[in-house]
Amino acid sequence: IMISFLIPSHNYGKYLIRCVDSILKNNPKFIKEIVIVNDSSEDNTDEVATKIRKQRKKIKYFKKNFKNLSKTMNFAIKKTEGNVICKIDPDDQIKKNFAEILGKKFFELKADFLYSDFIVRDKSTKKEKIKNQKVHPFLKKLMYPHGSGCLYNKKIWKEVKGYNEKIFYQDDYDFWLKILNKKKFKINYLSEALYIYNIHGSNMSKNIINKNVTKLKILLTNLFKL
Repeated sequence: IMISFLIPSHNYGKYLIRCVDSILKNNPKFIKEIVIVNDSSEDNTDEVATKIRKQRKKIKYFKKNFKNLSKTMNFAIKKTEGNVICKIDPDDQIKKNFAEILGKKFFELKADFLYSDFIVRDKSTKKEKIKNQKVHPFLKKLMYPHGSGCLYNKKIWKEVKGYNEKIFYQDDYDFWLKILNKKKFKINYLSEALYIYNIHGSNMSKNIINKNVTKLKILLTNLFKL
């Protein structure tokens, strides 16, 4: 299994090199490509990404003005040549055995969607903890895995018609519910923490009110389809 890694970036230039290098420390046999999409950044993202593309192999770089993560993801997937997708947030990292362990497990299980635990690293306190992501079958409509660090087959993305470009929060939750709605994809869980989620002051996910309002709307929209 070769993985197409996608990095959607909006004003995360200062983290980008660290993120890309954490991917490239993985076994190259499992890395198909790394697609960086710079969406409307006003920092040094373009300068950093341009430099990365010249200095490192398997990098594709695009600059767009969507101001929409779902549009960015759909665009990035259209640019991939591989069949197995994995989103990595530009301010996060993966361990050097991420691609090999998850790639082999994805193949062995004949999975359509594979998710695992991850490490939460607090930059201010320097503390780490492991986040157990296992979704209970009875709570699968309410619980969902963190959208980054999961592996999924591109055919899933095609069948659910991609990410919902009309929403600006909880795109991963909407994507998860659409996958469940199909009721035919094989979803697997692996109890290993190989993705590093960094907590810092500029995390997009900290907009709690907008997230929860959007989550409720998505749930109500999909509730009777599941």
